[in-house]
Parts: sequence; C-alpha cells; structure tokens
Amino acid sequence: MKILVINGSPKGERSDTLKVTRAFVEGMGETFETIDSMRVNVKPCLGCYACWWKTPGVCAQQDDMAEILKRILQSDLVIWSMPLYCYGAPSNCKVLFDRLLPLSTPGVEVDDEGKNYHQGRQEIHTKIMLVSGCGFPDRENNYEGLEFAFTRMFSSDCPMICCVEAPLLGIPEAKPVADGYLEYARRAGAEYKAAGRISAETQALLDAPMFPPDEYRARINGR
Repeated sequence: MKILVINGSPKGERSDTLKVTRAFVEGMGETFETIDSMRVNVKPCLGCYACWWKTPGVCAQQDDMAEILKRILQSDLVIWSMPLYCYGAPSNCKVLFDRLLPLSTPGVEVDDEGKNYHQGRQEIHTKIMLVSGCGFPDRENNYEGLEFAFTRMFSSDCPMICCVEAPLLGIPEAKPVADGYLEYARRAGAEYKAAGRISAETQALLDAPMFPPDEYRARINGR
C-alpha cells in the first residue's frame, strides 16, 4: 500500500501528532512517504478560478502544489497529520486544503443528505484520514470545527484520530500512559488494514484522555 503522510506540524519530525501517525502506520505493517507542509513552496489560492475555467484542472500558479496533487492522487491512503490550531487546521495545512481546488469543477450538486458540493474533476480512489493532536483534555467543544471542515472536504467516512492531551506524548514522566495510547493507535492501524475501519471500541480508547481532565489541567497549570 502506498501511504502519504502530510505532516502539518510546525515541529516537523518532533511533532507529538506524528508519533500517533507513525504508530498507526506501524500497526498497519506499512511504511510511508512524507510531505512536510512547512518546507514546501505553496502559495495561497488566488481565487482566480483559472483551474476551473481557463486551464481546467491546472492551477495558474507555478509552485510545489502540482507535484503534491500528483502524489495525493497516486497514493492509496493520505493521512493528514496535524495539530489543532485555534480550533481548526494550522495555516500551513489550510493553504494546502485551499489549493485542492483543481480537483473539483464549478458544477454544484446536492448529495443524499441535501448538502451542496462541487463535482469532482475525476474519479479519485485515494483514501483520506485525519490524525490530530491538541493540548486540551476534551474532544468535545474543541474539534467540531476541524471535523466539520474535514468531512465536508473529503468524506464523512474518513477515519479520525483526535488525540487530546497530546503534549503528554513528549513528556518523559508520562511515558507509561503515552505508550499505552500509542499502542491503541497501533491497534487502530491493524484494524484499518484488515477491515478498512477502526472499531468502535478502539475509537473510544483513542478519543479518551490519557489522564483525568482535572488532573491533566492541574499538571499543565503547575498546580
């Protein structure tokens, strides 16, 4: 399986989120290629819609995005690995989201749920998933914005691992609980490889905080 990880963390290889992503792929028994979103030359979308009208499927800007689109389309699975920033995607990932526009067309359709969407320019077989870490102890009231944007851009069936209390993955004193969480991520990878989905039981473990929220907040706040 050809797996592409888009590393959206400004920390690069030191990313706590990337630790979860690596564990997931390890559980699949696969390897992956990486695009470091902080090191590519991708300019913001100009909103000129040349990729819809003048040069269908081709952006007017000449930068690294054309190669990134090619790599996405050639992959079996693309994992967007990013921290939660201000309840959404980091700006270095958002610019990549915006530049996916050449994959769509101006046509507007309505899906089975009554939601509007732009028609795709081609049939795409690449599977998409999200792995994200944040410093809050709760998924609720923090991840709704990113989850909404991600599912509307890609699919409501996209697997998601939203790791709360992610800073614990980089704290030596928290290694016992962090190692346990990474083992859940490996289990999720094995399940996804076998069945194309993460079981409800494993998903619940991945959604749960590593420390009780009150204890985590006390530690983070130095109390």
